[in-house]
Amino acid sequence: MLIQNDKKHYEKYHLYPTHGLLNDPNGLIYFKEQYHVFFQWNPHDCNHKYKEWGHFVSDDLKTWSRVETALKPSISGMDSAGIYSGTAFVKDDKLYVFYTGNVRNDAGQSIESHQMWAVSEDGIHFTKLGELFPHPEGFTKDVRDPKVWQGKNGHYFLMVGARSTDDVGDILLYESVDFNDWQLHGSLIEGELTEFRGYMIECPDLIEIDGKYVLMFSPQGLPADSVNHRYENIHNTGYVVGVFDEETMHFIPETEFKEVDNGFEFYAPQTMHAKDGRKIMWGWAGMMTPEREIMTPTIANNQWVHVLSLPRELHVTKENILTQKPINEILDPKPLKDFNEVSVGQYTIDSQADWQISIGNDVILTRTGNQLVLSRRQWESGDIETREIEGDIDNTLLIVDTDIVEIYTNHNQSVMTARYF
Repeated sequence: MLIQNDKKHYEKYHLYPTHGLLNDPNGLIYFKEQYHVFFQWNPHDCNHKYKEWGHFVSDDLKTWSRVETALKPSISGMDSAGIYSGTAFVKDDKLYVFYTGNVRNDAGQSIESHQMWAVSEDGIHFTKLGELFPHPEGFTKDVRDPKVWQGKNGHYFLMVGARSTDDVGDILLYESVDFNDWQLHGSLIEGELTEFRGYMIECPDLIEIDGKYVLMFSPQGLPADSVNHRYENIHNTGYVVGVFDEETMHFIPETEFKEVDNGFEFYAPQTMHAKDGRKIMWGWAGMMTPEREIMTPTIANNQWVHVLSLPRELHVTKENILTQKPINEILDPKPLKDFNEVSVGQYTIDSQADWQISIGNDVILTRTGNQLVLSRRQWESGDIETREIEGDIDNTLLIVDTDIVEIYTNHNQSVMTARYF
């Protein structure tokens, strides 16, 4: 049983809401002998008009408990319309969380964003500390998703995704010596990655993995590249490997922007440091068009929608390619013997031959040569869409849950995630 204290159990391997809408994972942290996964949650409806921080805790990364909401909207003119994405940081035996507060007008339109923080002694009950700094000039209201870390020089850094008044995505970097006063130093990626910014960047994350810095972010507005099978979803998430210079406070990419997941729904990932030093990532398996989202069958059936991805252990190869594998705590795969009967479970496919698998009524996974194609009939339209990857796919890990499938192959350098019903 994945979530110990739930009366309803919708997924075997993936974290889910019992009701309402779940989206971005937030504040992933190990604190006082427990792992914490916060998430954006609308417990009142299956839409994005309201957000608070739901909260899971675990002792072992294998079984989880659902605990009380960590943060709710409460401060007029600051976060009264929603607690949006952010991260967590442990300092002086206290848990600090950083988030974006949203403000709406009487017509329900989002009109302001504020970068906020709160603190907790026990990881469960939080006291809000107010706004961190004024809204930066030259940027629209769309500044959000603070990520905080401590540099090798002892200073603290905070970055946020942003949209300039010229409709160009950016990542803004702040620095603090005392963890209280934050100074804006401009763009983390000034002059870099100009082709991959879109009109807005969300959920930036910078983490050191195997001695290399990996910058992940979710640009909105990249044109689809169907020839190379890239950026085909409504919004996409990618990464670059490079160097973060603490003196110049500039990130220097050493690779091209590459998608984290080549499937349909993966978005807004966040990383954490496990107790043993592993770098682990969760993402939101729910980024889709409004038309597709509102028709998601779980809404009609049980008034809930969206799940988090599996937690994935991250590494970087010598060639600066990110690898992802489900953490060992949840892995128990068996060789797939009957390709005509695939139900909820974990399977390894070790074969040099071509093959085809049907998952449910509307998903087909086909291997032809060195190409793996994921085909899905979209539930809201009936249209067939495909996603594909190429590489060494002789060894593939397939994890099938109640309504989500994850595929890992090409030495864990290629991953595809898809919802199915």
